[in-house]
Amino acid sequence: MTKEKTYTNNFLTIQVVEQDSQIDVKWEGKSIDREPAKFLSPILIQVLKAASGMNKRIVMDFQQLKYMNSSTITPLIKILDRAKKGMTKITILYQKSTKWQELNFTALEIFQTDDNRLEIKGL
Repeated sequence: MTKEKTYTNNFLTIQVVEQDSQIDVKWEGKSIDREPAKFLSPILIQVLKAASGMNKRIVMDFQQLKYMNSSTITPLIKILDRAKKGMTKITILYQKSTKWQELNFTALEIFQTDDNRLEIKGL
């Protein structure tokens, strides 16, 4: 059974699709808020709780994101850190050919785990 929910704030849209084996979190548009954590943190925490409670992998797909400011990385780091301390599985997908995505997401590779519980993949 698939459950879907879409969140929108200014130019950013986040689509959360819960499937049988994973929860997809697709980012589209631009994240330009000065304090994006106010919008992002409740969504990400809710997804994290749902995934860990049902033993599902979270797949965060940033490939359609046109831009994110430096403030957006903080809520992502907090969720990755929280997931790393727990047993939640997260895969981050980004567009390797887009320079700003390559710079931001390769920096997050420090959160990767040897057991692939947390993985950062440039496509």
